[in-house]
Amino acid sequence: MPPPPELQELHAELSRARITTVKADGLVTAEIDGNGRLLDLGIDTTRLDAAGLRLIEAGIVEAVNEAEDRSADLEARLYDRAFGGERALSGERPDPASGERA
Repeated sequence: MPPPPELQELHAELSRARITTVKADGLVTAEIDGNGRLLDLGIDTTRLDAAGLRLIEAGIVEAVNEAEDRSADLEARLYDRAFGGERALSGERPDPASGERA
């Protein structure tokens, strides 16, 4: 049995969503979809040296983690909108540090 139309539309909207973060003084760019899948990772090598490489390594982790947190927030808001959850009515957002995803 297929999922209800509301859930199908929600999943389609999450798949279409694009969330981009830039970290490490602009050296690292990460793009994910609304499901938290990494779609693109950009590294600006024009300013890269040994210190920049360490900054990039940390920036990759930071950029992907922030993008995933924002994806989780988007997912929670879309679920609440689709199913009338409390967060949709109160404006409350999940705490990304808790791992809450709706």
